[in-house]
Amino acid sequence: MLANPPHQPQLDPLALYSKSLHDYTLQLWTESRRLAEEKVRAKAAKKQEEDARMGARKDGPAS
Repeated sequence: MLANPPHQPQLDPLALYSKSLHDYTLQLWTESRRLAEEKVRAKAAKKQEEDARMGARKDGPAS
């Protein structure tokens, strides 16, 4: 009986490490992008809210 059957390639430690490092970095990058986009959306929502508030003040009764 063969130690590694022909249909299963031998797993190279360097290839496993490289794939693992790639997956980890991709995960970090994806999380970083998600947080950055969330920050931009929050900033845009805050600006839109402030603009709406300023518009309401302009349209309000004159003192």
